[in-house]
Amino acid sequence: MFDRILSTAPMEYRIAIVEDNATARTTLRGHLLPIGHLNVRSFASGVELKSALRKQHFELLLMDYHLGQGKSGVEWIHALREAGYIRPSTGIIFLTSDRSPQAIGRIMDLQPDILLIKPYTIASLTRQIRHYISYRHYADPILKEMDNKQRSNAISLLQKQVREGVPSRLVNDIRKLYARLLYENGEIQRAMNIYDEVLTRSDKVLWAQWGKIRCQYAAGKWPECQSELSTMVHSSLARDRAFEWLASLSFEQKSYGQVEDYLENIKFSELSLSATRMKSIAFQKQDKVVEAIDLFQKKRAMHRSAKDRFNDFTFELAEFYLLLAEESPTTNRRESLSQARKLVGIAGRNQGDRQMLQKRDYLLAFSAILEQDEDKAASLLDEDYMDNYLRTEPSLLVIAAKVHYGLGDEEKANALLLLARQKNEETQAITEQVSNSALIITSGKELGLNHEQAVALNETGTHMFVEKNFLGALKHFYDAFTLSADTAAFGLNLVQCMIEADTAVYRKFSVQSLLSCVAELELTQGNQQRLNQLTLLAQAAAEKKG
Repeated sequence: MFDRILSTAPMEYRIAIVEDNATARTTLRGHLLPIGHLNVRSFASGVELKSALRKQHFELLLMDYHLGQGKSGVEWIHALREAGYIRPSTGIIFLTSDRSPQAIGRIMDLQPDILLIKPYTIASLTRQIRHYISYRHYADPILKEMDNKQRSNAISLLQKQVREGVPSRLVNDIRKLYARLLYENGEIQRAMNIYDEVLTRSDKVLWAQWGKIRCQYAAGKWPECQSELSTMVHSSLARDRAFEWLASLSFEQKSYGQVEDYLENIKFSELSLSATRMKSIAFQKQDKVVEAIDLFQKKRAMHRSAKDRFNDFTFELAEFYLLLAEESPTTNRRESLSQARKLVGIAGRNQGDRQMLQKRDYLLAFSAILEQDEDKAASLLDEDYMDNYLRTEPSLLVIAAKVHYGLGDEEKANALLLLARQKNEETQAITEQVSNSALIITSGKELGLNHEQAVALNETGTHMFVEKNFLGALKHFYDAFTLSADTAAFGLNLVQCMIEADTAVYRKFSVQSLLSCVAELELTQGNQQRLNQLTLLAQAAAEKKG
């Protein structure tokens, strides 16, 4: 009996308040302390929170949206999630007095557990917090499995709770958690079924709308995804994000003019860092290098009084100059490298954050590699933080791979590119994921490291195909063919899987366009025979449907 009482008694949860206004911070703390089951700490900025997260975990973060001149609360949550400072189970509460659709839409994009619009009442705050604590206690075993990356176990526990009956007050919370778990575990269609069920009841539930779109994207159903997004641009809460997604789909199909057009629909001051990067690459692909540099310069100037944002855009511009130098003949690199080093010096000045120091030193090391100064590059790798990649972002892992390749360590370069791919798969922002993917593929091709990874992906895809896990197989075959586009067997595997799965279009390929693409490659006699057979099968399937 005593054990049962212990197991049902709510535990104490650690909550961090992040609010730049000292009076508001003190008031919030005063509101939270009487609620009970909360160990409350407060911070004046995202920088302070990040420092604390290095030493301890918080089950719940209460964020103000506007945090002075620096990054917004949304930007901090995104950055901390991507760097692994925030666990999957961490609850998010947002407070804001900003009622603009853009601000509310950005907050809702993060799918917070609670959103309160100021001025709120103590009663409403208390009610919402108590509800979250109740949900947290109920879902605690599931959330622990999520933090341990045991998603299958988490799903099994959740399914058991559903069978036993979920308390009516928690049904929506558990349904949302269930869909998220299924998606993250690769069970895309089952996740989509939950989102569709929610939307059947109410077609305006924003988290379900975005969940469905993310599932369509992951399942390679790009025409359906594009159709949904074209509707979402008319919603004031979803408009900017919908245009970012549409730009990302166009980017993957190398329609760079369309990328530019879509992103022009977003107010310049509201353009995110990842969207700015994508737009700059689109400019570069259209030989508009001056426009790309000007874009970064204007974004930097806009945030000159906000150190963290200013440094982010400064580092991005430095990376852009380094990539320009890489593409130039050795004799024409001096100006770009000089600009890059100057920018890295500005952004890296007085940095105490090891993550930023690693970025600074890898960018300088890459500059040295491009100058063929291997001794200088090697000397920049001496610090212990240079070899700790736990929180390194995918784009910097690519730079690191190039540095180590330039120093003759091909094995480490390959490992870093693979890690960049793995981390990028978990990136939440679509613009960031897509632009990183292009960088990873291009860099792997330049270094001659893509084919080995493509072979491994193709082998895994083959096992999935044999087990009739067609959606998983499609993704692996597609990635293998993207990495090694001159390997006909990978393209043939993809088209066969599309036919078997009765999938007329997967991502950027239709069955017919993929057959045409493979037909232009150098084919062995066996591959030519297979292509002929698949062409006949595709024709038969089309005739049966038509």
